[in-house]
Amino acid sequence: MLKYEIKAMQGKRIVPVVVFEDESYSLLNEFLLAERSFRRELLSLVNEVDLNMSQSESFSGNAFSLEIGKDICKITNDTDDRELEIATADFKQVLLDYIYAVREIKVKEKMASLGHHHDHGHHHH
Repeated sequence: MLKYEIKAMQGKRIVPVVVFEDESYSLLNEFLLAERSFRRELLSLVNEVDLNMSQSESFSGNAFSLEIGKDICKITNDTDDRELEIATADFKQVLLDYIYAVREIKVKEKMASLGHHHDHGHHHH
């Protein structure tokens, strides 16, 4: 199993970043950052292969291409041709955790913004 943790990085907005114990997997984090708007689409592609509805699937995003096979996923950075092969099961696990982290951050941001607007104009006499 891959060892990693997901940290929330504060930039213009808060973004989850996957930190792998084995640095050779860092391309996967770059992939998720670049293609995170496609995260649900990616999950459904992985599931199709996982559930034998499809032999393999491919995806082409903003900066990366992905080949999803039964056992192995291959991530390619289209700009500099760096590649990473990762077990499909590991890829799916990281993707699920990432999707969950994005959702958690959204909830926290919503709570925070609700908290700020809480005391404006709600004075009951």
